[in-house]
Amino acid sequence: RDVVVTSTNLNNDGCDPEGRVNVLIENCEFNTGDDAVAIKAGRDQDGWRVGQATENIVIRNCQMNSKANGLCIGSEMSGGVRNIYMEDCKVSNAGSTIYFKANMDRGGFIENVWVRNIDVEKARARCIAFETNYQGYRGNYFPPVFSDFMIENIYCKDGGKYAIFGEGVVDSKLRNITLKNIKIDKAQIPYHLMFIENWKIDNVTIGGEFMPGKPLMSKERAEQVEPMIYYKNDKEG
Repeated sequence: RDVVVTSTNLNNDGCDPEGRVNVLIENCEFNTGDDAVAIKAGRDQDGWRVGQATENIVIRNCQMNSKANGLCIGSEMSGGVRNIYMEDCKVSNAGSTIYFKANMDRGGFIENVWVRNIDVEKARARCIAFETNYQGYRGNYFPPVFSDFMIENIYCKDGGKYAIFGEGVVDSKLRNITLKNIKIDKAQIPYHLMFIENWKIDNVTIGGEFMPGKPLMSKERAEQVEPMIYYKNDKEG
């Protein structure tokens, strides 16, 4: 509680709970060169060997200014992450506001995530992002499982390149995700979605237009978007 973290060098996160149970992060301010809060659960075989999920994490009433992401889960999460609550936070500047990422080399799962009441000034890359094949390069095939997310009451002035971004894989779709009462004033691309299942879209507007309840799926993977691209030449970053 009540901690100010200033760690602005490259790859400097603010707070990284890993393999932890029952954690509260409250009334904190993060000014970071990488993720403000990054939740992890072990990397590759080491994460599988230990087998300790990270669970029951509460993040509330925090301020985030990040050269990478606000809340990030992954990508080192082979042991799995569950029961994450984030509410009443302000993100002044970040690559992505909330970013859930994993890759095919390390598998794992993210489930039962609730995010609500978030105010965002600027997301340089993506406002809300899910990605199950983030920077996998070893050629393994352990599809991560993402399921049961509730994201509501989000206001974002600038969503960056993608307002809503979601890429699952054919054998592990992004499942049971609800987006509700979300307003993103502008973004270059309203949404990009691949391999999703049972998404519920309720009162989501992007650039003044309602996102359809059953949005059309994208036919091809998106180009790789790294927050670094957006802050190298970003005077505000």
